[in-house]
Amino acid sequence: MTTSQARAASAYATINLESRATASGGVDLVILLIEGVIDRIKLARVAIVQRDVQQKITQLNRALSILGEGLRAHLDVRAGGEIARNLDDLYAYCSVRLLHANAQNDVGALDEIVALLNPLLGAWNTVRSAGQNSAAVVGSTLSEVTRTLKNTVPAMQRAYGSSAYASFAAGV
Repeated sequence: MTTSQARAASAYATINLESRATASGGVDLVILLIEGVIDRIKLARVAIVQRDVQQKITQLNRALSILGEGLRAHLDVRAGGEIARNLDDLYAYCSVRLLHANAQNDVGALDEIVALLNPLLGAWNTVRSAGQNSAAVVGSTLSEVTRTLKNTVPAMQRAYGSSAYASFAAGV
Protein backbone atom coordinates (compact mmCIF):
# COMPACT_ATOMS: atom_id res chain seq x y z
CA MET A 1 0.00 0.00 0.00
CA THR A 2 1.36 3.42 -0.94
CA THR A 3 1.55 6.31 1.49
CA SER A 4 -1.41 8.08 -0.14
CA GLN A 5 -3.47 4.88 -0.02
CA ALA A 6 -2.61 4.47 3.67
CA ARG A 7 -3.68 8.06 4.36
CA ALA A 8 -6.94 7.56 2.46
CA ALA A 9 -7.66 4.33 4.35
CA SER A 10 -6.92 6.05 7.64
CA ALA A 11 -9.19 8.98 6.77
CA TYR A 12 -11.98 6.58 5.78
CA ALA A 13 -11.59 4.63 9.03
CA THR A 14 -11.70 7.85 11.06
CA ILE A 15 -14.82 9.11 9.28
CA ASN A 16 -16.49 5.71 9.63
CA LEU A 17 -15.67 5.61 13.35
CA GLU A 18 -16.90 9.16 13.91
CA SER A 19 -20.16 8.47 12.06
CA ARG A 20 -20.79 5.32 14.09
CA ALA A 21 -20.14 7.18 17.34
CA THR A 22 -22.37 10.17 16.57
CA ALA A 23 -25.17 8.27 14.86
CA SER A 24 -25.93 5.97 17.75
CA GLY A 25 -25.21 8.05 20.83
CA GLY A 26 -23.35 7.43 24.07
CA VAL A 27 -23.78 3.68 24.38
CA ASP A 28 -22.19 3.01 21.00
CA LEU A 29 -19.38 5.42 21.83
CA VAL A 30 -18.61 3.52 25.04
CA ILE A 31 -18.68 0.24 23.09
CA LEU A 32 -16.29 1.68 20.49
CA LEU A 33 -13.93 2.92 23.20
CA ILE A 34 -13.85 -0.43 25.01
CA GLU A 35 -13.35 -2.24 21.70
CA GLY A 36 -10.53 0.21 20.96
CA VAL A 37 -8.79 -0.57 24.25
CA ILE A 38 -9.11 -4.32 23.65
CA ASP A 39 -7.83 -3.99 20.06
CA ARG A 40 -4.82 -1.92 21.18
CA ILE A 41 -4.03 -4.45 23.90
CA LYS A 42 -4.13 -7.30 21.39
CA LEU A 43 -1.78 -5.40 19.08
CA ALA A 44 0.54 -4.65 22.01
CA ARG A 45 0.53 -8.33 22.94
CA VAL A 46 1.65 -9.26 19.43
CA ALA A 47 4.35 -6.58 19.59
CA ILE A 48 5.66 -7.96 22.89
CA VAL A 49 5.83 -11.48 21.47
CA GLN A 50 7.60 -10.16 18.36
CA ARG A 51 9.91 -7.97 20.49
CA ASP A 52 8.77 -4.84 18.65
CA VAL A 53 9.35 -2.27 21.39
CA GLN A 54 8.16 0.77 19.43
CA GLN A 55 4.87 -0.87 18.42
CA LYS A 56 4.31 -2.10 21.99
CA ILE A 57 4.78 1.40 23.38
CA THR A 58 2.58 2.96 20.70
CA GLN A 59 -0.31 0.53 21.27
CA LEU A 60 -0.11 0.62 25.07
CA ASN A 61 -0.05 4.43 25.02
CA ARG A 62 -3.14 4.42 22.82
CA ALA A 63 -4.91 2.01 25.18
CA LEU A 64 -3.98 4.20 28.15
CA SER A 65 -5.27 7.29 26.36
CA ILE A 66 -8.59 5.64 25.57
CA LEU A 67 -8.96 4.48 29.17
CA GLY A 68 -7.98 7.81 30.70
CA GLU A 69 -9.26 10.40 28.24
CA GLY A 70 -12.12 8.48 26.70
CA LEU A 71 -13.64 6.28 29.38
CA ARG A 72 -12.45 7.50 32.76
CA ALA A 73 -12.53 11.24 32.15
CA HIS A 74 -16.19 11.15 31.16
CA LEU A 75 -17.48 9.21 34.14
CA ASP A 76 -19.76 11.20 36.41
CA VAL A 77 -19.05 9.48 39.71
CA ARG A 78 -21.54 11.62 41.63
CA ALA A 79 -24.48 11.07 39.29
CA GLY A 80 -23.46 7.53 38.31
CA GLY A 81 -23.31 6.19 41.87
CA GLU A 82 -21.99 2.71 42.49
CA ILE A 83 -21.76 1.77 38.80
CA ALA A 84 -19.60 4.80 37.97
CA ARG A 85 -17.37 4.25 41.03
CA ASN A 86 -16.86 0.59 40.10
CA LEU A 87 -16.05 1.54 36.50
CA ASP A 88 -13.61 4.19 37.70
CA ASP A 89 -11.85 1.61 39.89
CA LEU A 90 -11.77 -0.86 37.01
CA TYR A 91 -10.35 1.67 34.55
CA ALA A 92 -7.73 2.79 37.09
CA TYR A 93 -6.72 -0.81 37.74
CA CYS A 94 -6.50 -1.55 34.01
CA SER A 95 -4.30 1.54 33.54
CA VAL A 96 -1.89 0.36 36.21
CA ARG A 97 -1.78 -3.12 34.72
CA LEU A 98 -1.01 -1.59 31.30
CA LEU A 99 1.89 0.32 32.82
CA HIS A 100 3.10 -2.90 34.45
CA ALA A 101 2.76 -4.81 31.16
CA ASN A 102 4.78 -2.13 29.40
CA ALA A 103 7.58 -2.12 31.98
CA GLN A 104 7.77 -5.91 32.35
CA ASN A 105 6.67 -7.10 28.88
CA ASP A 106 3.98 -9.03 30.74
CA VAL A 107 1.47 -10.54 28.29
CA GLY A 108 -0.34 -12.10 31.26
CA ALA A 109 -1.27 -8.62 32.50
CA LEU A 110 -2.62 -7.80 29.04
CA ASP A 111 -4.66 -11.01 29.00
CA GLU A 112 -6.01 -10.13 32.45
CA ILE A 113 -7.21 -6.73 31.25
CA VAL A 114 -8.95 -8.21 28.21
CA ALA A 115 -10.60 -10.79 30.50
CA LEU A 116 -11.87 -7.95 32.71
CA LEU A 117 -13.11 -5.77 29.84
CA ASN A 118 -14.88 -8.47 27.80
CA PRO A 119 -17.79 -8.93 30.26
CA LEU A 120 -18.15 -5.16 30.45
CA LEU A 121 -18.25 -4.97 26.66
CA GLY A 122 -20.91 -7.70 26.67
CA ALA A 123 -22.96 -5.72 29.19
CA TRP A 124 -22.81 -2.58 27.06
CA ASN A 125 -23.85 -4.62 24.01
CA THR A 126 -26.83 -5.87 26.05
CA VAL A 127 -27.66 -2.28 26.94
CA ARG A 128 -27.54 -1.33 23.25
CA SER A 129 -29.80 -4.25 22.36
CA ALA A 130 -32.29 -3.32 25.08
CA GLY A 131 -32.57 0.21 23.73
CA GLN A 132 -34.28 3.00 25.59
CA ASN A 133 -37.37 0.89 26.28
CA SER A 134 -35.75 -1.02 29.14
CA ALA A 135 -34.14 1.38 31.60
CA ALA A 136 -34.49 -1.24 34.38
CA VAL A 137 -32.68 -3.89 32.30
CA VAL A 138 -29.92 -1.42 31.46
CA GLY A 139 -29.37 -0.45 35.11
CA SER A 140 -29.46 -4.00 36.43
CA THR A 141 -27.18 -5.33 33.66
CA LEU A 142 -24.47 -2.72 34.25
CA SER A 143 -24.85 -2.92 38.01
CA GLU A 144 -24.50 -6.71 37.99
CA VAL A 145 -21.44 -6.69 35.74
CA THR A 146 -19.66 -3.90 37.61
CA ARG A 147 -20.30 -5.64 40.96
CA THR A 148 -18.95 -8.90 39.53
CA LEU A 149 -15.87 -7.11 38.19
CA LYS A 150 -15.40 -5.35 41.51
CA ASN A 151 -15.36 -8.74 43.24
CA THR A 152 -13.00 -10.14 40.59
CA VAL A 153 -10.36 -7.50 41.22
CA PRO A 154 -9.35 -7.96 44.87
CA ALA A 155 -9.79 -4.93 47.13
CA MET A 156 -6.04 -4.60 47.66
CA GLN A 157 -5.43 -4.48 43.92
CA ARG A 158 -8.26 -1.98 43.40
CA ALA A 159 -6.77 0.27 46.07
CA TYR A 160 -3.31 -0.17 44.55
CA GLY A 161 -4.70 0.58 41.11
CA SER A 162 -6.42 3.79 42.16
CA SER A 163 -3.50 5.15 44.18
CA ALA A 164 -0.92 4.12 41.60
CA TYR A 165 -2.95 5.68 38.81
CA ALA A 166 -3.31 8.90 40.80
CA SER A 167 0.46 9.00 41.36
CA PHE A 168 1.09 8.32 37.67
CA ALA A 169 -1.39 11.00 36.54
CA ALA A 170 0.16 13.52 38.95
CA GLY A 171 3.60 12.77 37.52
CA VAL A 172 5.00 11.36 40.78
